[in-house]
Amino acid sequence: MMASAADATTSDDQESFAIYHEGQRLQLHWRGVPPLTRSPASCIRRIGESLLLLTTDHALYSAHLQANRSSLELELLRTDILDIDFCSGSQELFVVLTNGSVQRQVVTGSGREVHHPHTWQTLSFDPLELLAEGVRIRRVCCSTQGVVFVGSAGETYVMGSCGEVFNSEQQPRHMRLYEEGKELLDLAAGNEHFVMLVAPYNIADDVLQLPAASSKDDAEDEQASVKSLSSGNSERSFAANTRHLLHQGYALLHTQIFTFGASNNGLLGTGDHIRRANVARLQKLDSMGVCSIAAGLEHTVARTLDGRLYHWGLNTHQQLGEDVSSPMEITISDQAAYLPPEQKSALEATCGDYQTLFLNAEGQVQSLQPPPPLRHLQQSSTYAQTLLQLQLGAAWPQQLRLLMCSGGYTLQNHRQFQRQYHYYLSHLQSQLQLLLKHRQAVQTLEIWQRQSALEALSALGPLLVSWNRMLCLLVATLHSLEGFYRADFVQPADLLFICHHKEYIDLFDAYTKAYCDIYSVNGFGEAVASILGLNSPLAELNEESYVTRLFQQPFSIYQLFVQFMELLVRTQPEYGEHRVAWTEFARLSCISQELAVNTRDFWSSNDRNPRIVQFRRRQRRVILTSALVPLKLVTSGISMSSNSFILFSDFLCQVGSNSLYSYPLTTLWVWSEGEMCLRLTTPEKSFVVATRTQEMRKVWLDQLQSSIVAALGRPLGSPVPSSRSTGYEFSREHPKFSRVKACGTWRKGVLHGNCYLEYPDGSVYCGELHQGVIEGYGKMVIPSSGLYVGHFKGGRFHGHGVYEIHSKDSPESEVYEGNFCEGLFHGHGMMRNNRYIYVGEYQANARSGYGVMEDLVTGDKYMGMFVDNKRSGIGNCVTNHGDYFEGNFAGDDLVGNGVAVFENDYYYEGELTLHGPNGRGEYYMPNSDAGASSGAVDANGEADDCCELIGNKMFGQLSGSWETVRIQAGELVLNRRFPKYPSSLGRQVVDHNRKWRSLFHNFESDLANCTASHSGSYQSSAAGGTLRKPSKTSLSTAQIWNCIAVYMSKQRTREGSKPGNYFNNILLSLPLPQKTSSPLAKARSTTNTLNKLQSEAATVLNFLDFPPRRIHSQETLNSKPGGLQRADSLLSMGHNSSRDLDTGSLASFQLDQSLLNSTFNSDEANNINDAFATNNNNSISKHMNNSDCSITSTTSTSAMLDQVPSFGMASTLTEQDVASIRLYLEQAFKDRHHPLYALNERIANCFHYSYGYWKVKPTPILAKQAMREWESISRRIYRFIRKMFPALPEDYCHMEVSREVISHITLLYPLVLSEGIYSTLFVLYANKYSRKDEMYRQNLNYAEKLKDQELVELMGHESFLHTVMLDPKFEESVQTLKQLQEKFSPQDMLTVIQRSTQLLTEAYEHAMAANAAQLNADNMIPLTMLTMLRAAVPHLGAELALLDDLTGGPNFQAEMNGMAGYCYTTLKAAYEHVTLRALQKTP
Repeated sequence: MMASAADATTSDDQESFAIYHEGQRLQLHWRGVPPLTRSPASCIRRIGESLLLLTTDHALYSAHLQANRSSLELELLRTDILDIDFCSGSQELFVVLTNGSVQRQVVTGSGREVHHPHTWQTLSFDPLELLAEGVRIRRVCCSTQGVVFVGSAGETYVMGSCGEVFNSEQQPRHMRLYEEGKELLDLAAGNEHFVMLVAPYNIADDVLQLPAASSKDDAEDEQASVKSLSSGNSERSFAANTRHLLHQGYALLHTQIFTFGASNNGLLGTGDHIRRANVARLQKLDSMGVCSIAAGLEHTVARTLDGRLYHWGLNTHQQLGEDVSSPMEITISDQAAYLPPEQKSALEATCGDYQTLFLNAEGQVQSLQPPPPLRHLQQSSTYAQTLLQLQLGAAWPQQLRLLMCSGGYTLQNHRQFQRQYHYYLSHLQSQLQLLLKHRQAVQTLEIWQRQSALEALSALGPLLVSWNRMLCLLVATLHSLEGFYRADFVQPADLLFICHHKEYIDLFDAYTKAYCDIYSVNGFGEAVASILGLNSPLAELNEESYVTRLFQQPFSIYQLFVQFMELLVRTQPEYGEHRVAWTEFARLSCISQELAVNTRDFWSSNDRNPRIVQFRRRQRRVILTSALVPLKLVTSGISMSSNSFILFSDFLCQVGSNSLYSYPLTTLWVWSEGEMCLRLTTPEKSFVVATRTQEMRKVWLDQLQSSIVAALGRPLGSPVPSSRSTGYEFSREHPKFSRVKACGTWRKGVLHGNCYLEYPDGSVYCGELHQGVIEGYGKMVIPSSGLYVGHFKGGRFHGHGVYEIHSKDSPESEVYEGNFCEGLFHGHGMMRNNRYIYVGEYQANARSGYGVMEDLVTGDKYMGMFVDNKRSGIGNCVTNHGDYFEGNFAGDDLVGNGVAVFENDYYYEGELTLHGPNGRGEYYMPNSDAGASSGAVDANGEADDCCELIGNKMFGQLSGSWETVRIQAGELVLNRRFPKYPSSLGRQVVDHNRKWRSLFHNFESDLANCTASHSGSYQSSAAGGTLRKPSKTSLSTAQIWNCIAVYMSKQRTREGSKPGNYFNNILLSLPLPQKTSSPLAKARSTTNTLNKLQSEAATVLNFLDFPPRRIHSQETLNSKPGGLQRADSLLSMGHNSSRDLDTGSLASFQLDQSLLNSTFNSDEANNINDAFATNNNNSISKHMNNSDCSITSTTSTSAMLDQVPSFGMASTLTEQDVASIRLYLEQAFKDRHHPLYALNERIANCFHYSYGYWKVKPTPILAKQAMREWESISRRIYRFIRKMFPALPEDYCHMEVSREVISHITLLYPLVLSEGIYSTLFVLYANKYSRKDEMYRQNLNYAEKLKDQELVELMGHESFLHTVMLDPKFEESVQTLKQLQEKFSPQDMLTVIQRSTQLLTEAYEHAMAANAAQLNADNMIPLTMLTMLRAAVPHLGAELALLDDLTGGPNFQAEMNGMAGYCYTTLKAAYEHVTLRALQKTP
């Protein structure tokens, strides 16, 4: 049951809008609608006697005027309507639904049949369904005969007819009505014409010279139209917000109006009456900031953001006063003279059929040339009700229209205007009008600036760009403030200049700087003087005062912001921070302008002084002079000359009668000294200046400190930092850094920290300095010598480093990696060149001590002692033919008694040289094996070592060469038995504990030196002592852990800032313009520190005007004329002083790239030495696969490594301690920041070059030596780890609970016995046991072809074993045994063997379950043989022999006496059985 009209009547004060008809406000009666607060109206349309009303909540009402003509009855029709319009020609009503579809129905007569649902017809916009998502319509607009639909993406569809533009369209058809790249903002129509308001997409980048958007902001800024103008977009980055603000302002300003229609007669605003078949653009309103349009039946009105109105069309009903065929501005003051001047602006305008109404800023509705019945509508209609929610939001142009007219009805939405802020709205509109008035002058200057070669005009470029940015920013601000004024949003925080105040201040600061830069050097006067010579279309450009006022105008804008904030905080104090920011910026802007005025006066008064004029720069300001506040230089003697001082924004200038000095502020330190003096310190000198009074001293001190802070780009009020990062170029007179360009960290005038140095001879250093001395880690390029990366001390190479040495005269190059001392090779190192590779000890640039040298020319390898670059002392040599020599060397040759074993199994004992016998000796020449010993195996399985040979023996005084041995006095006996190897073999080799002594010593010294250099100590003992007295470092446990912590910290720092990236990191800390949380960071700096003095100023730094130029050594590393003068002090290497760099191998030196691009790389596991291993032609290698015990570098650091452990420190060792120590060591050996990782890498490198780098088949003699050497290395590593964990036993111990043996083998082998080291040992053992393994290989190949049953029969085993082989556990046992080739540590290998045997036992028990048989020893060996033949582990004999040697001694006694030892012995016995004879079927 429907309620009566009386029941549904609501109070007028509760309505969101008011409706007028014939000058009378109507009472609203809602039939059948609950008395709720209704949403505002968005559209009204009169159809016959009915009125359709659409509200913002998508509700459509039908209204009918009552008989008393003073009330209106409204009835709800639908609640899913987005837009409506009525085409009077076809009598069709079109509605756009919220789902994007469009419906229509024919309405005739009074229009009361609109509510009938069966009369609606849905239109099809994609009849062929070509679009996957369909077409969604958001807007409809109708003329008398034509209809235009607008899609959600801005596409347009037409229907009906509109002259020659479109005609007889029965169904909607897609048609582009405006240019591509533009966005449709609004659409209006009269009887025979349409009007469109469009705005451009992102085309402001070139005009406003905006930086390219980052990839992160691309998606946000893509097609950033004016519809996205919202103060809530604060989550973007600072740069993206700035771009968005300027893009929106540009789009708001550069709107365009397009018209088209069935006829013209002045309706289209084109200035003529010519009928057009296409859409026409009204160029008169281009870029005028048109923000809204409205159309009557025969006229159109457009409003701009600055409050001006333009209209055009026909005057058939006196709606215009006269026919206007071109847009003409309406002078509102003539129509409303009684209003105050500040109120004569239109806040909104609309058109009735034949009238124009506008809403002024006071909330009053006014009519332009209205008919008499509407005269009384000019009364105030401002309401107190404020809408709580606007469903359309505040995004323009979807602002809620406050005025709407249709067929004699006028609707006004109620709003409470923020009238207290009208002053700021009107004045911003006035500012916009002034800027638009001056825009032609600015555009003229832009043309001249681009086309003219005159410097005075070219200098205006940045200022002109900033002026355009200010214009766009003002437009965006004005629109935001207008929305706030008319209550589109009610929170001041949504105002753009409040929520984005940092971006605003940044833009205003850039404009202030650009203006002051021009004004301070009289740039406007010079520009006007240049303009006088051109044909200026604007006479006012010939006046300097006009040009100056033109660019001063934007300064009035932020003053309004300051005043607005002052008013706002009176009622809302929470915006006090924003007020402070704007107030402080205004203060600093005024200071900047005052400095510009003072600077201009200073240059004007000194324009005849060339010594001063040379410093004239646009970016430079004059802060203080001694002429204004007296300041004099304090000298120790009597000086006849006077000195004056000028404080510029970037340097302090000292002017004497015959001298001129300039001190950059970024490298100037100032302190008070005494009551009236100041001490000034620069990188090159320190002096004292005096004032007359304490007040004057305070003035100079304050100005100097604030100028230094500003030059460094620090916040205002910050203390002057004693440590800072900047650049400086030393003068010629400096004793240490003459003409050196330095960029880096300074402390009180001295380089200290990461720095970059360019020397005048082309040398470049990038790394650490300590108190002005090159010390620490760095990279140096020396054109006359080479490239060094590593540690320095006292300006010389000291510590571990890599030095690439090049020669200009030959293509040969050398690379040394190892330890240095006082610029010399000293300690453990590796040298490689085209002739040899040497790994071992150096003393004072000479090979001295134990080392391994591979002769790349002859292919010989020597492992032994050196003295003064020559082989001297005991050692052994392996030739490229595989011959082995052992004995004493002197003068690079073998002398005295020794041993020689040749590839053909001949050998010699006695006096000899490398070329032949030389004295008394015995020469054995075997020709066959002794049969009795061919199958003998000793306790260790070394059959090859203990077998005997039969052959001839020569002894006595022998001479000649090894090819032709001659008997001087001796005998030759035939067919004698003798052992395979000499009895004295291995007696004259270097003690394994003596080998690599310097490597471990240097490692501990470098580790100890970490804390020494960290604390600034210069103790010579920290890095291996001096050349005269090497010292041994002994550290306590606490000291070791402290050293480890410092070492890891430094390594991690270098990981992110390697020498190749040092300069980039230095630049990051330079005083560049910064974005800080304070909006004043930019404003406080009176100069940009990058703009340094030019080269013509004596000793003035021009180092930061550019990223330091890439000098010759950086680009090509070619040498420059003259040698490196510092070679003697830096290198102490005379033999390299005349060499230049090879450009081919060092061209990769770039400061912005990592050292990984260089030809050497000590940070990777595969370092420079691996390049020489490509010729390794060993035919035998252990299958390498990923294993748990392989050492792999990782960048992820466990938290365990970041703290000093508490375990392993007590006097007793627990099970938990062992587990924790193992976990720590596992992570330490894998983390490349840990010193143990570096130690392991160096050891692996040494071991590889000793025993794993072969161009021929290695001799098996070295197998035992390699194993003993590895055991010695392992013990020494363990000895260092015991210093870290004192609870570990000195030799070995048994855990009480698990009875596990803890020793260097069980603790370290699973970690450091990597696949590289194991494979090196394996190759030697495989060659040593090659005879049996060859028999084993042949038997494997034969057994592979046999079936299981055939194999059992061939081996002569019991037939039931075939049943065992069919069990799945047997196959699992085979697969487990195959894993033996992938394991490297003895414990893992024993585990694999034991697990395989366990599975074999389970297979036997499962297969023989019916007989309840138990596996005994008689069946174990046959089953193991079958498993071994099916697993086919390559070189199993070498694997077992190597495992046997690795498990020797007491460390594995418990293991070998238990089940693991039993399984290992069984497998070894099975191997011996298989290799006794060749497998073959009996014929």
